[in-house]
Amino acid sequence: MRALKAFLSIAVACYVAYPWQWLAAEEEIKYLSPDGRLALRIIDEQKVELIEKASGEVMVDLGEAWHNPGQVSQILVWSRDSKRVAYGNRGYKGGEVSVYFWDGSSFEQVALPEELPSPHIKFPKDCGAVKNYGGAATPLRWLKSGELELSSDLMMLCRGSGATCTGELRFTLAFDEQHHASVKKVGKTKTEVEE
Repeated sequence: MRALKAFLSIAVACYVAYPWQWLAAEEEIKYLSPDGRLALRIIDEQKVELIEKASGEVMVDLGEAWHNPGQVSQILVWSRDSKRVAYGNRGYKGGEVSVYFWDGSSFEQVALPEELPSPHIKFPKDCGAVKNYGGAATPLRWLKSGELELSSDLMMLCRGSGATCTGELRFTLAFDEQHHASVKKVGKTKTEVEE
């Protein structure tokens, strides 16, 4: 009992002397821009922000983090000049992509086409009915041409055979001088079937 009282006294003293350590939010900083000025900050695995690294100033509030167990859920893809950035936020069955352009004083979000390309899966003959396990687009890289390359995936379960079918395709978005986005190139779907 005496040892417990001593432990609790020390714990209370530490909390009173250093309260900010008990209240401090956990931060993760990653995806540093090529010029080293900007980065992605995730606070307590929830809040996602594009920040100026040196000052911590929030440049863009990217919202809440989606989570997908076992996979990277947030990704930031920078252009070489650090003036364009694409953000991918993945969840268990879906995701979202947003693109931002530097206008000289801040990053402005660019509207993307409402319907982005998605894979057309080739199902085995014994597949039967299918259950959609979801999928989403993910930004991959900015090309020298200024286009953004993305990957789109989709996973389906064949109820008849129990096979899992995953389709993936790559496509690019082009941006005009006013930053209007359009789908430019769409590759072929690659399908994998796991029995």
